[in-house]
Amino acid sequence: MKKNILAILMVIMFAAMMAGCGNSDTSNPEQNESEQEQEQDTDQPDENADDGEADTDEPAYLTDFNAGDYVTLGQYKGVEVEVAAPVVTEESVDEYLEYVLSAHAGAVPVTDRSAQSGDIVNIDFEGKLDGVAFDGGSAQGFELTIGAGGFIDGFEDAIIGMEIGEMKDADLRFPDPYPSNPDLADKDVVFSFTLNSISEQVVPELTDEFVEDLGIEGCTTVEDYRKFIYDGLTEQAQAAFEEEKTSAAIAAVEENTTFETAPDGMIKRMNETLTDSAFSYAQMYGMSTGEYVAAVYGGTADTYEDVLWEEAAIMAQRYLMIGAIADEEGIVVTDEELDEILADEAEMFGFEDVEEYKEELDVEAYREYLLVQKVVEFLAENAVAKEPVLD
Repeated sequence: MKKNILAILMVIMFAAMMAGCGNSDTSNPEQNESEQEQEQDTDQPDENADDGEADTDEPAYLTDFNAGDYVTLGQYKGVEVEVAAPVVTEESVDEYLEYVLSAHAGAVPVTDRSAQSGDIVNIDFEGKLDGVAFDGGSAQGFELTIGAGGFIDGFEDAIIGMEIGEMKDADLRFPDPYPSNPDLADKDVVFSFTLNSISEQVVPELTDEFVEDLGIEGCTTVEDYRKFIYDGLTEQAQAAFEEEKTSAAIAAVEENTTFETAPDGMIKRMNETLTDSAFSYAQMYGMSTGEYVAAVYGGTADTYEDVLWEEAAIMAQRYLMIGAIADEEGIVVTDEELDEILADEAEMFGFEDVEEYKEELDVEAYREYLLVQKVVEFLAENAVAKEPVLD
């Protein structure tokens, strides 16, 4: 799968600016000892250090180098990218309307017929293996939608045709394997059912009254609501188009660029940022750092440090490419611009003053963040989107 370069860039930019005053300590008190030791042994670029560079133990930024010394730019303005134009069809609107109507469906009691597929039923059931009830196989007043799945084969089908108040036994077999309870795998069991009630889902009709009840400003008729949905879907499609176009433009410019090895200090800084970011996301998803890195960047869980170093080297080169384009185009983030943004954010986030806010940031990384945003927008604005060629 092709990586979304824009998404990766944005994650790294945000993580870098929140790193806190260039602090290079990537340890985390929650991190297990083995992961900390592994990360402490990953100072790989040192052996290739250039005597003419700044101290490689310190984080390095675009301002520390002439980006043009490390990249040779090719075409970066007017690159052609294949991106399908955003299209919203009437069918898309109809599908969204069906979703909304289904979400507002209500359950209506049924008393004059037997249970059928799609009904919501309330049942008591008990499962027995060799005449003995087994754990987890019984419930009282349990509600399920027949046909929704989630039970072993034949369980829901056994309820079809039952009348309210009817009791019924059904001979069923657990699948093999059955991870939830291996002791039941491939075993014949008997389920006893009692049907307590039947309800059916009633989907409302799309009427002016329904639309008015939604309480959406400016929407009082079905026609109003269809336009509202169309406009919303169009906005989403346009946003997705712009994101895809931007990512494709960055990839195209990267293909046109010749790279030298990035400075060690910059690679180290990117590695620290990637490592911290991977660790945080891994915790969020309940994964190990290695598992997360393997899922996002490739490789295996055991080789995640090597993978992150490779990604850090690539990310450093991308930053230098962006820095070189900024130099060529005179794109800058002035001190005044940076200070104004920081002051606004300090107030918005409830800091006493901008200096207190700066203590929470790596300010130079934040300047890079803003610069990268500007250059990325410049590349996207100057890219030429064309329809993909169909095979």
